[in-house]
Amino acid sequence: MVRVIALARAAFGAALAVKTTKMLRLMVPNEEPAGSLFLFARVVGIRDLVLGVGTLAATFGDESDTRRWATTCLASDVADTIAGAAASRYVGRGGAAAAALASLPFVAGGAWSLRGLPKG
Repeated sequence: MVRVIALARAAFGAALAVKTTKMLRLMVPNEEPAGSLFLFARVVGIRDLVLGVGTLAATFGDESDTRRWATTCLASDVADTIAGAAASRYVGRGGAAAAALASLPFVAGGAWSLRGLPKG
């Protein structure tokens, strides 16, 4: 499961980093994909690409490396969820809920996959 999530994260990150305008038009159709939004999306894409590739590479090595990378990804996703939920002042309740909900599948998948790894 860790590999599946790592691949999904890397693929999403690559798409967001390389096809930023197209991805933003799909994700936030009411906003122009330019300026700070464009830069922010590209940076998030690069972050997810790096985390995904690093986690995927770790799955071919030591289990403790896999656990460390998967835990780092989970911490990032939890932080994204909290930041999204706390952003209602800036994006309204609906925007904050959407932002928080967007990362929940990765939080759930990350937590579930960590349960399947041996503790060490």
